[in-house]
Amino acid sequence: MSLDLNILDNATLWVAVSFVIFVILVFKPVKSIVLTNLDNKIEELKSQLEESKKLKEDAEKIFNEQSKKYEVTLIKIKKLNEEALYESKIIKKKIEEDIKNSLLRKEKGFKQLSSQMELKIREDLKKEIINKTLYYTEFKIKKKLKKSHNSKLINESLSKLTSHLS
Repeated sequence: MSLDLNILDNATLWVAVSFVIFVILVFKPVKSIVLTNLDNKIEELKSQLEESKKLKEDAEKIFNEQSKKYEVTLIKIKKLNEEALYESKIIKKKIEEDIKNSLLRKEKGFKQLSSQMELKIREDLKKEIINKTLYYTEFKIKKKLKKSHNSKLINESLSKLTSHLS
């Protein structure tokens, strides 16, 4: 029996037994606390995972909507660009026609003005030629009349003289 008592006096044995009893007594509450914490952490992670999945789905949905809006916007921009090009061509054509019509009107006005000026110059020249012709004719006639009148006077005077002399 002394051997048995000797075992009981061994402090290392009592520390080991105490540790095993402590571990057995603490294991169940620690296990439940650890399991509860792990379960809570798992639930939290599942919740975060579900929230992440939902956020991912929402993000994909928003991305798809924005992609569609972007495509629609690109189509609208392309359409607006085509319309702007078409309208600019129409405006350019209209401006070119307006310029052409304006030039034609100015050319027509210039031709009318030059025709009127030409007619006026011709009329003025006709009047001047007629006036100078009349003046020259009048001058010649007067000059001739003077000569013939002078000749007539001389002849008459000579005849009167001869008649007086004879």
